[in-house]
Amino acid sequence: MTVTTTAATLYTCDETRWQAVRDRDARADGHFCYVVTTTGVYSRPSCTVRLALRENVRFFPTPEDARAEGYRPCRRCCPDDSGRHAAAAEAVARACGIIDEAPLPPSLDELARKVGYSRFHFHRLFKSFTGITPHAYLAAARARRVREALPLSGTIADAVYSSGFGSGGHFYAAAPEILGMTPKAYRAGGDGTDIRYTVAGSSLGPVLVAVTDKGVCGVLTGDEGPALLLRLRTMFRQARLVPADEDFAAAVDVAVREAEPPQLGRELPLRIRRSAFAVRMRRTVPTVVVPAGQPGPGRGPRPGVPACTPPA
Repeated sequence: MTVTTTAATLYTCDETRWQAVRDRDARADGHFCYVVTTTGVYSRPSCTVRLALRENVRFFPTPEDARAEGYRPCRRCCPDDSGRHAAAAEAVARACGIIDEAPLPPSLDELARKVGYSRFHFHRLFKSFTGITPHAYLAAARARRVREALPLSGTIADAVYSSGFGSGGHFYAAAPEILGMTPKAYRAGGDGTDIRYTVAGSSLGPVLVAVTDKGVCGVLTGDEGPALLLRLRTMFRQARLVPADEDFAAAVDVAVREAEPPQLGRELPLRIRRSAFAVRMRRTVPTVVVPAGQPGPGRGPRPGVPACTPPA
């Protein structure tokens, strides 16, 4: 009861309401809505729409109050549809669970039917909540399975077919994007590979991005920076790990901002949001074509971050 009372009284003045809108604070959703008078639209405090000028903003205790004065709801954050929003989030989460657990990739029609939507509506809904398409999430789940299977399976072929790939050709064509190196090198813990890495901050916590001269070989989340680096060392025991130069680190910071999860999907389980975030990061991270350990003019590892070499 104390928590509810505190939350309810936190947004009773326009100063704290405006700060919540500026911060896109999801904790303020349901306590008030705001109107941009120049557009006639009311929104949730957490709405990701471009921030309006303060003099053009009014606050209302409820969407009903805003509607009573003739304002219309935002089509991006749907301030009137909290129940429908929760149902849609549950459907997307259920679809992700089906994809993650299915031994063979389900079709879009099958997924949509299982969660109670039409194919077209489900595709649009899924992307609006996760920032990626169902197909991209499915491909990422298959890629994750093959990355886990490669070091453990008897052969590369065993790992490929057990992960849901229909043919070896399909896998090898996608291998640079999935692994960032050859399957043989990946199985051998990155043997003979130079890997550059950097850790950036995101709304989901620290994210470690690792690249080779062939592509992205790792997007790790879920831990603090030192633990993420330990995971990278465990994955690629035989690789040479080199802290990325400042230019690459800055580019990754930009990529993180572009890949941030949609605000609409903030109620999805953290595991799903991190998986979708990793997919977007792999698409947006630039691979700077400079061999690891050989920085170009004016480039070099960030001060105080030692390079890691494989054991002798």
